[in-house]
Amino acid sequence: MMRCFLPAVVLVLVLCLGRPLDAAPLAADQTIKLPCGHAIKVLSVSRMEYSKGVMALMVRYQTKLSPEQRKALSDEVDDVFKISQKQVEHDGFHEVIISSNQVLHGIILTSNRTLNFIFERGADGSWTRLGRSEFMAVQ
Repeated sequence: MMRCFLPAVVLVLVLCLGRPLDAAPLAADQTIKLPCGHAIKVLSVSRMEYSKGVMALMVRYQTKLSPEQRKALSDEVDDVFKISQKQVEHDGFHEVIISSNQVLHGIILTSNRTLNFIFERGADGSWTRLGRSEFMAVQ
């Protein structure tokens, strides 16, 4: 009996420990603490087609930062991308859109601002964030 039990225990340990803890996919309504220290709320994670049939994963999240806080927002977007990178690569995407959505302001009339950042995977497997001029050229 011990001979059957031991391989089963080893198999369970390999399956549980072999999967990285940070490999869980992002999900809507999930709150995540980023390496930069900010907490964000994931609004949605979806596949989308844009620019002549290019498929991308779009990660929409809510931030407390305003677009005027460029450096902090840029660091936050980079951290969101790093967290979603394994899911993106596992799903086979070569494009990622990180959509930063400012928290709603106002009581009766509400407003917020959204900024989209596009990351593209090169032929060598490295990821780069497209600048505004590169993004506009892709359109």
